[in-house]
Amino acid sequence: MAGRVYAQLREAIMTGRFAPGQLLSLRSVAEAVGSSTMPVRAALTRLQAEGALIDGPGRALMVPPMTLELLEELRDVRIALEGTVARRAAARMSREHLQALQAVFDTMDAHVEAGDVPAYLRSNFQFHIAIYTHGASDLTLATIQNLWMRIGPFLNLVAPDIPHMRRSMVAHRHIVEALWRGDGDGARAGIEEDIGDAAADLQERLQAAELGKDDSGDRATA
Repeated sequence: MAGRVYAQLREAIMTGRFAPGQLLSLRSVAEAVGSSTMPVRAALTRLQAEGALIDGPGRALMVPPMTLELLEELRDVRIALEGTVARRAAARMSREHLQALQAVFDTMDAHVEAGDVPAYLRSNFQFHIAIYTHGASDLTLATIQNLWMRIGPFLNLVAPDIPHMRRSMVAHRHIVEALWRGDGDGARAGIEEDIGDAAADLQERLQAAELGKDDSGDRATA
């Protein structure tokens, strides 16, 4: 049961179902997943050990905040790692694999046009994992998923922006087209475009939030 709850929460974090700074109490999570508190406590403790959650006020755990420095580091590491894996996948994916990936892409595109953000985020995760599964070992795939646990909640900040999602789909289309050609360098470039554009949008939002805090502080001391 603890393993099932852990898997549910881990995927929820990676697909942006929890927002940055959101508090997760033992009782609220147990009610949400329909479990007793014991396996939930074990799952939350494991996620905290992996850095996906941090201590919050009271006895709650919290989805960690993001800083500009951490965002830049995650961007660079993800581009290097996920780009390399996508390049390898280009030489390993069969026609059946590519058809399955194309179906995920088409579904994701439909979610964008419908403005269904939660469904888009789930499909976005499925899209990337469908590629990385063919280009990475279990160890490397686990590392990628750990990185997604840190960035996933922050996709919530940019995904509700329909223009952002449409720009993201342009990068996804470049990735799919490169994989159909068996073009590893093109697939890697598409991954860099996708991650880089999302990081740039998130950077703008973080900077705007910092400016808002500074303005509030100036008004408070005026």
